[in-house]
Order: sequence, then structure tokens, then C-alpha cells
Amino acid sequence: MKRLNEKLVSLRGIKLLWFITFLLFAGCSNSQKQTQDSVSESAIPFVSTEIDHAIGFDIVYHDQWKEVLLFRHYNDFVDTIKYALYLNGAQVPKEFEPSNRIEIPVERVASMSTTHLSMFSFLDAQSSLKAIEAKKYVSTQEIKNGVDNGEIVELSPAGEMNLEVAVATNLDVVLGVGYPNSPNEAYQNLENLGIPVLLNADWQEKTLLGRAEWVKLLAALLNKEEVVNQAFAQLELRYEKVAKKLGQVESNAPNVITGLAQGDVWYVAGGRSFAYYLLELAGVTYPWARDESTGSVRLSFETVYEEGLKADFWLVPSVAKTLQELEDADSRYLDFKAVKNNKVFNIYGRFTEGGGNDFYESAVMNPDIVLKDIGKIFHPSHFPEHELYYYNQLK
Repeated sequence: MKRLNEKLVSLRGIKLLWFITFLLFAGCSNSQKQTQDSVSESAIPFVSTEIDHAIGFDIVYHDQWKEVLLFRHYNDFVDTIKYALYLNGAQVPKEFEPSNRIEIPVERVASMSTTHLSMFSFLDAQSSLKAIEAKKYVSTQEIKNGVDNGEIVELSPAGEMNLEVAVATNLDVVLGVGYPNSPNEAYQNLENLGIPVLLNADWQEKTLLGRAEWVKLLAALLNKEEVVNQAFAQLELRYEKVAKKLGQVESNAPNVITGLAQGDVWYVAGGRSFAYYLLELAGVTYPWARDESTGSVRLSFETVYEEGLKADFWLVPSVAKTLQELEDADSRYLDFKAVKNNKVFNIYGRFTEGGGNDFYESAVMNPDIVLKDIGKIFHPSHFPEHELYYYNQLK
């Protein structure tokens, strides 16, 4: 009997010990779950995007905020400006100045370049565009209508920034044009008034996809990374299909000249410029292909004239839209082989009389169509069904 009592006492002790252990374990589990829930609630998940083609900016994703880095690659000078993009209530590192902090998603955006405008429609975010530089430079009718009905305001219709209008429009951010730390008094005044300005340097990109990829900066501001990832992947597929077709062309490389004389000076595209990049894709022969200039090269009229006499094509002769305009500018142009054979092309396939040119608007987000135009100009037999869209043949 004594042994039985001792056994019962022992069994009760084991049960009690097991029960206490269970309570402790349950308590730890609940505490751990609450901690995990707290972390889960405090962490803000972002859909990220990768920058694969553009060299002018990058985006780094943190738990509660995004870091935008804008790079300057101009005249061999490197500079970087950083911005913190955060949701309401998120903690932002203290090293970011107020002018470099932007609460997202932004809802009211100003675009100071026509090259940004097609990005809004690409992201199905036209309603976020609230201000532009000037209506006269715009090609898209929807945006013009927005100005006419008061949904979109003009910040610089006369060429000078109207700060009062910018403030009254209650803008969240302004997409400007330039490079990090570029001196621009109007932009600095906007920042002093509490309106962040991000300087878009897509014009520095040397590739079609590089310029188009700046749409991902706007997507980060709007929290539309998921949208841009899907849409841009389709854009890349369309572009690569055309590029592959163009790369398979086997023919004698035609000779090409560019630009137009201004008096005794003629500016042609440099060998490291965006303009030459397009020629290189077409596989043409260009007299100044080995030049190291990323912009234009200043040459004498006589130098380019000698090349023009034998060049098969003449591309982008300034603002000329007809052969008559070339003759009126200088009758010597009639000596050119390209003029005689009607092989002169410019980028005025879609322009408005007021000053708008769709090449500087929607073409940014349609690199595949630009590439088809290039293929049609230099290798028409390989692109029989394509009609020139952004380029025009001077007649």
C-alpha cells in the first residue's frame, strides 16, 4: 500500500511537471507568435523591380522604404543624389533631408519633359499627371484635352516656371529634366517651397531600352512595380524580336551622313552618341563612327559636303520636313546622292504645327517601333509590311 501511494505521488508529480512545462511552452509560443505578428505588421512588403538597361538611376528596396539613386554620367563627372520613398508612418533614415523624402504612392505629379508623358499611359496612371511644361509641345490629344478642361495645368507656358501655379496645384513631386546637382534656379525654388524635384536624365541613355526603362522610376513613385514588371517584360520581347530580325540582315552597308549645316559649320552625330547607336543597329557605314563624342561633332561644311556627294542616305537634317526646304537652305544640297535618289529621312512622321513631335513623346516607350522604322529605312525588303511611323521620307 505504501509503495502504491508512493507511485501515485510520483505519477502526480510527473503530470504536474508536464503541465507546467506545457504552460511554459505555450506561453513562449504565444509570445513568439505575437513577436512575429508585430514584425509582420511593421514590415512593409514592396514588389521590387530590377534596372537592367538604364545607367542613370537605380532603386534599392528596404523593409519599410525604397531608396532611389540618380546618377550623373556627364562629361566624365560622376555624382549621385539619393531619395527616400516611404509609406505613411514608415521610419526613414535621418540622413535624408526633408526635400529628399517623398511619401508614396504619389498622386499628383508634374512632368517637365514630353519624354515622360507616355510613361503615365504605359502604367495606366494618366490620372496622376497634374501638370506639364507647356501644351504647345504635347502631341497626345488626351493630355491637351486635360489642359483645356483644367485637369492639367501648364507650369511654363511662356518659358518661365510659374511657382504660384505649382504650389496651388498641390503637387507631390515634379519630374524635371537634368542631372544630379544641375544648377536650375526654378527647381531649387520648388524644393524650397516643399515640392520634391527628381531630375530625369533619360536623355543621357545611349540605348532605346535604357531610355524606356526610366518608366520604372515613375512606377516606384506610384507603387506600380508589379504593373511595370509585366508591361516592360512584354516591351523587351517586342524589341528583341525586331532586333533579332534586323541583326539577321545580310547586305552591303549603305553610307550615311547626318545633321545639317549652320552657315559654314556642320554638326554631325558623334561616334558614341545615341544617334549613332541607332545607325549602328542598322549596320550602316558612317564616316565618323570612330569619333569618341557622345554628342555632336563640329565640322566644316566642305568636310561633310564631300561625304554627302557619295552617301546613300541622309538622316535627320535638322528640322527640314521637305526636299524644298533643303534646297531653300542651300542649293548645294541638290548635289547629294541621297537627295537625287530621295533617300533623305527625318523624325517628323508625327508632329503638330504648334511644336509637338511625337518622336520625343511616345517613341520613348515604343523602342520596337523606332527600330522597325530604322529597319524600313535602310533595309526595306526585310520589313515589307511596316509603314514609317516616327520617321518621314522627305519629298
